[in-house]
Amino acid sequence: IRPQEELSSIGDVFEEVKNNEGPQVPTIDLMEIESEDRVVREKCREEIVKAAKEWGVMHLVNHGIPDDLIDRVRKAGQAFFDLPIEEKEKYANDQASGNVQGYGSKLANNASGQLEW
Repeated sequence: IRPQEELSSIGDVFEEVKNNEGPQVPTIDLMEIESEDRVVREKCREEIVKAAKEWGVMHLVNHGIPDDLIDRVRKAGQAFFDLPIEEKEKYANDQASGNVQGYGSKLANNASGQLEW
């Protein structure tokens, strides 16, 4: 969640990405984390830390997770989000109790009608 003054100055990130001019999620090659070269390993670790701090997300490649497992996880996620809202709400988090884990559909809209995440 960003302060209002920052929100108004960042522009429309989605439009920027469509134009290939906007920010790009960092891609990190995890093959380098096991390099015999200490400098290469440290650089990879630094990239992970930087992406986590600045983005909170990153695209990992050469992670060793089998494609079939990734496909199964995607299908499970898609199956969940294809459920009717009433079914998904059974897994909803209870923000009033401080529980922030679980499904959340009660996100706040900002002034332009976009959902804040």
